[in-house]
Amino acid sequence: MTGRITRRTLLVSALLLGQLACLLFALLWFGAWLERGLGNLVAERILISSQMTASQIVKTTQLMGIEDTTPGSPDWERLQKLVEDSRLSFGGYLCLIDADDGELLCHPLLRTKPADATSEYDAILAEIDRENHLATSKLPPGWSRMHDGSYMLDPIALPWLNARLYVIQPEEPVRTAILAFIIRVRAIGTVVIVVVVIISALVTLVIAQRYESRMTQINRGLESQVAHRSAELLRSRDAVIFGLAKLAESRDGETGEHLERIARYTEVLARQISLAQTPGGDEKWVQTLASTAVLHDIGKVGIPDAVLRKPSALTDEERQTIEKHPLIGGETLKEIKRRWGEDPFLVTAGQVCYGHHERWDGTGYPAGLKGEAIPMAARIVALADVYDALTSERAYKDAVPHEKARQMITEASGTQFDPMVVQAFIAVEGRFREIAQAFQVEAGPDGSNEKRPSR
Repeated sequence: MTGRITRRTLLVSALLLGQLACLLFALLWFGAWLERGLGNLVAERILISSQMTASQIVKTTQLMGIEDTTPGSPDWERLQKLVEDSRLSFGGYLCLIDADDGELLCHPLLRTKPADATSEYDAILAEIDRENHLATSKLPPGWSRMHDGSYMLDPIALPWLNARLYVIQPEEPVRTAILAFIIRVRAIGTVVIVVVVIISALVTLVIAQRYESRMTQINRGLESQVAHRSAELLRSRDAVIFGLAKLAESRDGETGEHLERIARYTEVLARQISLAQTPGGDEKWVQTLASTAVLHDIGKVGIPDAVLRKPSALTDEERQTIEKHPLIGGETLKEIKRRWGEDPFLVTAGQVCYGHHERWDGTGYPAGLKGEAIPMAARIVALADVYDALTSERAYKDAVPHEKARQMITEASGTQFDPMVVQAFIAVEGRFREIAQAFQVEAGPDGSNEKRPSR
């Protein structure tokens, strides 16, 4: 669950970071566009507004009937007051210049700050005298940029006053107005981006959850199908294996109950050892060993009937012949593994076939392995096979009771059997007795055969 949550978190985070990066890029591009496009548009609107105001003032001077522009005259006073009262938005102002001698006639600061009025008038004269006029196509028609960055409208002739009207729009107030407007738009854009990111996060999270939920359902369905198919294959495999083992055992006069008992003994003993060695045990290994245990004597198919089914004791030569069956079975499984490839089932089956007649003290066959050199799977099946042989009636011997078999196995601890496997057997001997009772005719305490009901 933690892995899925982590993957989903990483997916959502990656998507959100990608969306945020795109939105930030869009915001930066939008800001640049505001600076260029919208900024110029705002400046243009301001200048056009100032130009329209100047046109209205020109009409006003006509209506006022002003004729005498001599400084100090009543008409001049009226004209000067009109200029002072007609300050334009964003710091813009008007001034009148005599058309003949170029003298400054009216200026908003002429009476209050004559020095500033004169300074601004000199700047206008300097700009007019410049040969390279800083006109630009980005400004409204008739407007140009002064050397200090201010905007100046081409002079408007007032012939009835013998004067020219100049409209000056300083740059700094215009830029401040543009910046204030852009800041407001950027703030709105930022809010929009935050909202979009939140909505995108929620939508992405919902989509990711739905996708993960759908994929989980699909995976569960696939896992169920795979598990069902695998279970069917395992059942088919075990059935074929049991059939082959039964075919081999039938030549020895054994029945299917013998194979069933060996598998059950092996499973109980292997689980006990697995739980003792590993917390929780290794159930997969236990089941694999229980399935392969029935193949322990499959090599008997290569032993002649005269030896395999002989009702009396074997000669030394016959004993040597029958002791070849672990090699026959092991080599057969080895060849299957060579063609099939590495497989835990075939590896375990080979260990069982080769080693179930080896002894802990090294006196067993076919390889004379000793101690832990014998695979654990073979050590477990060896004890299970001996217990079944002791407690089952054979053509050449009678069955012994469980107590006698337990005694004989305990006495063989450290010689024939691994002491640890013997201790595990003692721990689960009750289960061995139950399996023996369920699948065979066990000898009673007096040695007589007693029918045990199957469960």
